Amino acid sequence: MAEQGLAPVQPAERINEIDIVRGLALFGILMVNMSFFKAPVYLERLPSNYPAGIEQISAWFIQLFFEGKFYAIFSFLFGLGFYIFMERVMEKGLELVPLYRRRLFALLLFGLAHLVFFWSGDILLIYALGGFILLGFRNKSFQSIRKWIIGLFFVTLVLNSLIYTAKGVGEVLAGPEYEAMMSEMLAGAMAAYTEGSFFELVAFRMANEVPYVIISIIAWIPAVLAFFLCGLYVGKLGIFKNLQQNITLLKRVRKWGFFVGALILLLFIFAETGIWPLDPLLRLPLLPALNYAASLFIFPAYIAAWLLAVQGGFFKRLLGPVAAAGRMALTNYLSQTLICVLLFYGFGLGLYGRVSLAEGILITLGIYFVQIIWSNLWLKKFKYGPMEWFWRLLTYKKIQPLLMHKQEVS
Repeated sequence: MAEQGLAPVQPAERINEIDIVRGLALFGILMVNMSFFKAPVYLERLPSNYPAGIEQISAWFIQLFFEGKFYAIFSFLFGLGFYIFMERVMEKGLELVPLYRRRLFALLLFGLAHLVFFWSGDILLIYALGGFILLGFRNKSFQSIRKWIIGLFFVTLVLNSLIYTAKGVGEVLAGPEYEAMMSEMLAGAMAAYTEGSFFELVAFRMANEVPYVIISIIAWIPAVLAFFLCGLYVGKLGIFKNLQQNITLLKRVRKWGFFVGALILLLFIFAETGIWPLDPLLRLPLLPALNYAASLFIFPAYIAAWLLAVQGGFFKRLLGPVAAAGRMALTNYLSQTLICVLLFYGFGLGLYGRVSLAEGILITLGIYFVQIIWSNLWLKKFKYGPMEWFWRLLTYKKIQPLLMHKQEVS
């Protein structure tokens, strides 16, 4: 069928609460990614690797409140966004698959460019690949989706446990050779990121980082697909269509999500601090497994808590401006990389390897507040963020008006 009748979601059609949640997720994503932007990815970020003081407190802050929780929220919103997109296409009586495939191919191109030219921590490529699989679940029943979610969570847990166990065994078997290899990799990364030109850094990334990223997709796809399906499932339930009717459910999710998640994190703290003595080979896979298990309960609790907070009063006014950042999520995600590249890499300000965890938190706060301000200013004049507009151009194959009409601005 013809696609001329289909246009992108207009500003007035958006669900403001979803944009607020997406905007808050952007902050958490940057908080976790900052550790990778400012220093070699080979450095361990566990709190026990830092001396007592502000650095260890900062490590605990990131680990307990951010690590693993916010990419889950972002992935959940991707699945929810897929449902909303699918529903709008079906209302128009149009073909979903060709249109969504174009959308995913465009995202795939963004991800590849992001990965190769700027940063090896890209998530867009994985989202695009997972999105092609998500298409196959559009007509699945609630029961089928639930089974897949549980199965994928289990597969992710097993895969990560195997990976960390293999890493631990490799360290033991290699002994001093492993330490020498890690030191060499660390030195190579420091030299490339502090001294290399843009193109020298691209060459280094292609040789030393991109191959590992491609391999890691095997573990990442089940993880993000599980959260995609959570978003699809909630979308099918229609919870976001009338949040007021689901206040009791949201309160229950908030209460039990934080309670169970906190209990699991308590086990993580015991294992990480040595209160719960463990063999090193057991401790290595157990720590990420505990954090992952805790995240499964905490990420929906975060979403529920934010949705409840913005139903009225002080928090609705406080978090209202965050919606603009959420509406420009793709632009802001990519601009976070651009800002950090210019801050940390050698062809920029050259702060790579010279910023502490605590300073990284402050930089994260500064970048995020700037993004909130500029997103609100931009959307006063324009309908979409610049990358969102370009993404829509590639999806719908026609130029959409970018400037707000006078009546829309007023």
